[in-house]
Amino acid sequence: MSYVPAVILLMIIYMASLVGFTTPHQQAWYLYYTPYFILLNALLLLVYQKEWSKSVLYFGASAILIGFTVEALTVQTASLYGTYIFGKTLGISFLGVPLVMPIYWFVNALSTASLASKLPLKNSWVRCTFGAVLMVLLTAVIHQVAPKLDFWSMSSNNSLIRLSLVWFLVGFALQYLFIRLNTSSKNPMAVYVYGGLLIFFVGVFSFL
Repeated sequence: MSYVPAVILLMIIYMASLVGFTTPHQQAWYLYYTPYFILLNALLLLVYQKEWSKSVLYFGASAILIGFTVEALTVQTASLYGTYIFGKTLGISFLGVPLVMPIYWFVNALSTASLASKLPLKNSWVRCTFGAVLMVLLTAVIHQVAPKLDFWSMSSNNSLIRLSLVWFLVGFALQYLFIRLNTSSKNPMAVYVYGGLLIFFVGVFSFL
């Protein structure tokens, strides 16, 4: 199955959304569809995943479950980020966590693990570190615009440092799980999903 049409679709959505997110009179309309946009990225990763096996399902389920658990604990206990509140943009919530947030964890984890596996890195610990750093990078960029877009807000003065630490530690564990499960890294959409999201939110940060 050719992935070119999917890449073109993503690029069109990214470009249109960049204009919408940074244009005051259009922003509300585009923000409403943010959860669906995350779901679309997840769907494209699943559709174009090569060599399906139980390990892909195990990894995906683990990323979603672990992601939700981390978010729920940080929201409910306020122990890591201080007061941590999600806004309305990300949609329906359970235990204070938007249901699309664990999907974002899955998208981030699978795309970065696939990218890390493409590099000539024979050492698994180096691969895990690289993948975790990529996960932190994307989330840290989104964090810069999250309050303005009503994604989430944190009361801690050093929230970015704390967020990066949590994402790195959990991300490292997910990258390690990806390797241990011998999950197939053959996913041509990974680079476009991750790269597109990163460039998109850098653009939003630059123009918002």
